Amino acid sequence: MLRKKKQTAVLMKAVSELKEADYSQEPELQEIFQRLTKGRKQFAEVFEKNINAVMQISSLDLTMKHETEKILDISRQITKATESIFGSSEHITGRSSNQHEEMTNTIIRVASETEGIYQKTKEGQDELTNIRELSNETIETSMKMQEDIHNLSQVINQLSSVIAGVDAISMQTNLLALNASTEAARAGEAGKGFAVVASEIRVLAEETQRMTKNMNSFVENIKKASKKSIDSATNTIDSLKSMTDKISNIWELNSESQKHISKVNESVSSIAAVSQEISSSMSEMENQIKGSTDFMCHVSDQLQEAIEPVPGIEKTLDVALKQMGVMSQDAFYHLKNEEFAKYINSAVSSHQAWLNNLRKMVDEQTVLPLQLDSSKCAFGHFYYAMTPNIPEILPIWKSLEAKHRKFHKYGESVIQALRNGDYPKAMQIYKDAEFYSKELLSDLEKIQQLAER
Repeated sequence: MLRKKKQTAVLMKAVSELKEADYSQEPELQEIFQRLTKGRKQFAEVFEKNINAVMQISSLDLTMKHETEKILDISRQITKATESIFGSSEHITGRSSNQHEEMTNTIIRVASETEGIYQKTKEGQDELTNIRELSNETIETSMKMQEDIHNLSQVINQLSSVIAGVDAISMQTNLLALNASTEAARAGEAGKGFAVVASEIRVLAEETQRMTKNMNSFVENIKKASKKSIDSATNTIDSLKSMTDKISNIWELNSESQKHISKVNESVSSIAAVSQEISSSMSEMENQIKGSTDFMCHVSDQLQEAIEPVPGIEKTLDVALKQMGVMSQDAFYHLKNEEFAKYINSAVSSHQAWLNNLRKMVDEQTVLPLQLDSSKCAFGHFYYAMTPNIPEILPIWKSLEAKHRKFHKYGESVIQALRNGDYPKAMQIYKDAEFYSKELLSDLEKIQQLAER
């Protein structure tokens, strides 16, 4: 009986320490031991799931905040660009629409003025046609004068009348050329060619005036000398033919200019139509951009509202994890060394992933989601949740807190350098972090080896 009591006491102590023993003689203790063993195993599973959950929540919170800030930043950039193109948001629709309308009206006005220049050019062409026809008539008249040499007095009187008409025409041509030069100057670049034509007409008109004055003197001499040789009439005809040829050349040049002005008029009219379409499209684009910007701001607000509970959930899970860490100090819930070593192995992987993320940020020269709080990273949650019961590990374990916190500071420094555009500095900080991480990894590997041993 005494021996059985001692055996029962030994088995009860084994149960209290959750140690393997031969419980076949005590079925009740065996059942308790099995239930406790199963409960400890379930506790380990819950502890692992809780760590995974709090890490995922922490990562989700970090990512959501980063992406929300990106959406807000894009929204601000779009708003700034929109204001730069269309004006400030207070007057965006009214002012930009007025500017587009004013531009369109200006083009339409230019088209109208070009049409006016074309019409005046056409009128000038008509006048040149009349002058050319009149010049031809003058030649015919001079030839008749040659035929009617015997009736010289009558021919001379007719010639005086014709000369007076030519003089009047040359004066009118001179005035027309002056008006044409003025209109060509108003037309600007498009009127340069026509300005040359107008100048040529004016020169010819002045030459014609000089010729008519000479011819008047000539006629007076004929009248005084009575009759002249038929050679004088021939010279007059030749001079008139020369003038007609010049007028024909001017007519051709003016016709060419008229065609060019017509093309310019068509182009300006097309531009006016396109401008009206652009004005309408830009107004529509303004409204679409403004609507998109408002929508992005609304989405950002909704995202911020959606992630508001996340930090609270993370905190609740973290508290629960710490409570489970305290429970793990009890023999009934104590984590096995191999389980502890597995968490350390996960910490090494998470540490390397964090460092790789930092390198990616430096290589791509852009800020990515990166956990800067050493207590919220994968290892941080585990570290602050429990303390290992292995005496050889404790000194190394306690020294990890300051080292781990310093390691995360490198992330802050890299992000600051990237935001300042100092990419060489960001690369140097990363290299420092990479070098410093070797010490941390060495400590974690020692802990893992000791736990597995």
